[in-house]
Amino acid sequence: MKRCISKAIVTAVLGALALAAHADVEQGRAAYQRGEYALAYKEFSGDAARGVARAQNYLGLMHEKGQGVTVDYVQALRLYRQAAAQGFAPAQTSVGYFYDEGLGVQRDYAQAMNWYRKAADQNFPQAQSNIGALYENGRGVPVNLAQAVEWYRKAADQGSPAGQTNLGYLHARGKGVAKDDAMAVALYRKAAEQNYALAQNNLGFMTAEGRGLAQDYSAAAEWYRKAADQGLGLAQFNLSRLYEQGKGVSQDDGQAMTWLTKSANAGYKPAMRRLALVYDKGLLGQPVAPETARQWREKGR
Repeated sequence: MKRCISKAIVTAVLGALALAAHADVEQGRAAYQRGEYALAYKEFSGDAARGVARAQNYLGLMHEKGQGVTVDYVQALRLYRQAAAQGFAPAQTSVGYFYDEGLGVQRDYAQAMNWYRKAADQNFPQAQSNIGALYENGRGVPVNLAQAVEWYRKAADQGSPAGQTNLGYLHARGKGVAKDDAMAVALYRKAAEQNYALAQNNLGFMTAEGRGLAQDYSAAAEWYRKAADQGLGLAQFNLSRLYEQGKGVSQDDGQAMTWLTKSANAGYKPAMRRLALVYDKGLLGQPVAPETARQWREKGR
């Protein structure tokens, strides 16, 4: 089972933090949630200029995600730093994530850990989960699965879907903990019920494989679809395979091709390589197209 570890959307937890209310931030947040990004940006800008950390963090997020503005990692990092300097844990986590991924700055795992620890010391669950990922994968520190389990559990115990999913994955693989499919499924389900796409995908995988629960391709397809509809390339690829094989859904080369292409366009390299084969061999109802195959093969390297 393949997995990616990513930063959760920080805004999902902002409401849980006890912060002084600011009119511009509240109006901006309401506009942001409605998808009115131009208005949100205007409202956040007022309080951000006055040094309000939450507004600075929102503006950073908008620049990171390209919401109402062009994606600009350098500007996003500048804004996150302003909020992080005031001790705002979500922004500290985002600064750490930018160092972790090399967004707008040279990748530096030591700096990533430094910023994650600042937020984790405030018991911020996403930072705790991200520290676990550094220990699990040996990024900037030696691989230490015991530490990974400890940090994932801290996050999972607070209801963090990222922490629950990552801890579930360790249980599914028997890494740092006893292999326990039932525990993995229970953790994935908690995160999936929070609409966390990676957990939905992983729950689909366990269901398709009959690990920790009865094998059910139809239910697996439903979980994959929930994650695929959120744009997760891994889930789109898995759903494509079910359509191709006619497992849990009616066999449909057209649907298989649609989801495979979405997965490749989402940046999932196995989907790119699969598309190269499709166009090389003329699979899924497609004509043989050597140049298209070559282009996807290059992208999938």
